[in-house]
Amino acid sequence: MTHDTHSAPPAPLPVPAAPLPAPRAEAATAPFGTPHPEADMEAWCLSGDLRSESGSAYRWAAAVYREGSGCGSATGPGYWLLFSCSGPQGSVYGSWLNPALLETIRASVRGDEAMDPRVRSALTDVLAEGVPLPDRLLEGEVADCAERLDLVLGEQAALRAQDDGSFLFTVRGEVELELHLTPQKQAVPQFDVQGHYPGPRPDGSDATTSHFIPRLRTSGRLRTQGSTWECVEGRSWLENNRGGSLRRSSRVQGIADRSWLWSGMQLANGWDIAVIRAQHTDPVTAESTPLFTRATAVAPDGSVSYHHDLTWQATQHWTSLASLESYPTTALLSIPGLGLDVVVAGAAADHEIRTILSGRAFCEAPATVSGTMNGTRVSGNAFMETLPSGTVGDVERYMCRISQISISEAAAVYPASPDVASVYALTGADTSPPLDHDTLDRLHQSLIAPLRHLLDNPGRSWRPYITSAVFCLLDVDPEPYRPLTAVSELLHTASAVIDDIEDASLLRRGRPTVHHRFGIPTTINAGTLAYLTFDPILQRIPQHDGATMLRVYRLCLQALRTGHTGQALDLTGPRSAFEHAVATGNHHQLLSQVHTAHRLKTGVPVRCMAEASATLAGATEEQITALGRYFEAVGTAYQISDDVADLDGVTSAKDRKQGRSSKTPAEDLLNGRITYPVAHATGLLDHHDRHRLRDSLYQQSPDGAAHAAELLTRSGALEACLHDGRTLVNEAWKPLNDLLPPSQHKALVRALGWYAAQRQTDPATKAPATVATRVR
Repeated sequence: MTHDTHSAPPAPLPVPAAPLPAPRAEAATAPFGTPHPEADMEAWCLSGDLRSESGSAYRWAAAVYREGSGCGSATGPGYWLLFSCSGPQGSVYGSWLNPALLETIRASVRGDEAMDPRVRSALTDVLAEGVPLPDRLLEGEVADCAERLDLVLGEQAALRAQDDGSFLFTVRGEVELELHLTPQKQAVPQFDVQGHYPGPRPDGSDATTSHFIPRLRTSGRLRTQGSTWECVEGRSWLENNRGGSLRRSSRVQGIADRSWLWSGMQLANGWDIAVIRAQHTDPVTAESTPLFTRATAVAPDGSVSYHHDLTWQATQHWTSLASLESYPTTALLSIPGLGLDVVVAGAAADHEIRTILSGRAFCEAPATVSGTMNGTRVSGNAFMETLPSGTVGDVERYMCRISQISISEAAAVYPASPDVASVYALTGADTSPPLDHDTLDRLHQSLIAPLRHLLDNPGRSWRPYITSAVFCLLDVDPEPYRPLTAVSELLHTASAVIDDIEDASLLRRGRPTVHHRFGIPTTINAGTLAYLTFDPILQRIPQHDGATMLRVYRLCLQALRTGHTGQALDLTGPRSAFEHAVATGNHHQLLSQVHTAHRLKTGVPVRCMAEASATLAGATEEQITALGRYFEAVGTAYQISDDVADLDGVTSAKDRKQGRSSKTPAEDLLNGRITYPVAHATGLLDHHDRHRLRDSLYQQSPDGAAHAAELLTRSGALEACLHDGRTLVNEAWKPLNDLLPPSQHKALVRALGWYAAQRQTDPATKAPATVATRVR
């Protein structure tokens, strides 16, 4: 599996000086192991390491979760089981929930106003189909005891407290465990002396209390699929959290998500330390508010101390292609009060857990600890748990996260600085004698720097998002195919570089176009070469049989050919059909010709890349066709909405909110281009206004563009365009919907279609005076 690990640590979050909010009054704490049925939520979290009698090492984690019926379910408490295990055969995980919890999740999604409305609607539809993969329904009945911890989750798992204070845990799946956990230390509160963790709701109803046993001697047996039972021994960690649930039947904007970076460390010198960097994250802006950073340390003798004077900084990260979440793989921890300075290092890849319970995904990764404590070398094992914001508050912002992945993959042929291997891969100039440094610098400046000018300032990135999402839709791990995201991005970037020359564009993504920065000859040469870079990039993905790879190459070439064909139609313009529509008011032929240009320029290239991913994922021909048709509709609808967005020069919802233009406003109208709104307007305006529209376009001036924009807005053409886009994606979705099981990615891909058809959630209506002013 490919690891996208990079060293770009964020600034450490400051530790607030103010004390944590006071917890709500609570009854006397019951002995550890006693359930709290009165709580809205209770969770038992376990993790540990095991070694089998044959010498194999395993790291495992599990969570048993109960959510009270007061959280939205009319059929009783909801239950969830999570289990993950890594060993010699790799990593596996499973997530199961019961129908009552599924009902609660449905209600919370329907009422979550902090979620992007397109995602909320699509996810509601998916949840109506059943449990979204990779989650599954619990098999069998749940048995729960209110007096003592004795919880049986169907046929999957059981967690029981014993009279002597020990615990029994069993789980069934690809890995089966039967374990006996005996505490070696007493349970202690986590975070502070009361174990208090405040939630983001102002009324404090979602605050929780946490206690944990940091070290339990563990023994039992383990069996993997196709093997026999083996005796195992090791150490475990057991945590109990209870309190208010974040899941409610409604949430207004402004209520944040919980997010944290947590690690539980068991050191070889007998110390056990829990460290957390807690924050609340806005689902829309992704901005985080630090809550607290704290360490709970349990000495070898069981005494406990709390430390907030510490540094807990992630230094390396890995970004998941499936969820687009970034997880730390290495963190530096310094606790002066303990004399502790250690590195906590793990591998997040293979340890991401995708589940609807956390919104999308979180990471539970085994790690190692090494460093010093009071000047003495110390080491140990740990788990690093990262819970990101689980809500997609803005689908456009969410998709943009993939841009860093695609840029990183493109760096194999488009490095930020001259690199011999990358230049050779890009140019094919792997001749002898080798190129000297001066030649390498010239090639980088003339071939690579022009493309980096745009790559370093990425756009919406929905094209590379499609490339990875197709694998997830088909339940195939996208990680080995990371380079495909660069193929999509580079093909689009190459066309943008050349199109800007042909369109005489001044701005692209809010900065001067490439040809204004590097000159037209250099830009033409660099842009043309970029069309061909899919070849060295495709050599970096897993190689399939010859027929499959040939089909993928042909799809890439088809994307190039049809893109150029659409651009040819765009450049020449449907002038005769336009004149006929102006004269007669019959706009059908004109609309068809503009639609054809959009479909070939954007729709078909997007389709080709989606079909390439589906081919590599082993999809059936029926699935490949349905996926291709849907994403062709998405690409075409996007081009239609792009014509609408051209009026005020915005290319994203963020641009609109910030009042900025990332392209020249009304650039198409300034160039006299016959766009989709123009085609619709000729069927909506009267004879006099149709001729005014034509004359205004032919002026190719700011005044002409302003007059044309006023006519388009007044005619209702913009609304007609958005209606066409929505109709396209809705009709193409119907046959695909039946071929895909319910999953989170199914919802996101559905929301992508609605986004492409109408990038703003409100209709595009701009006052003519505003458009005129901005054109000038």
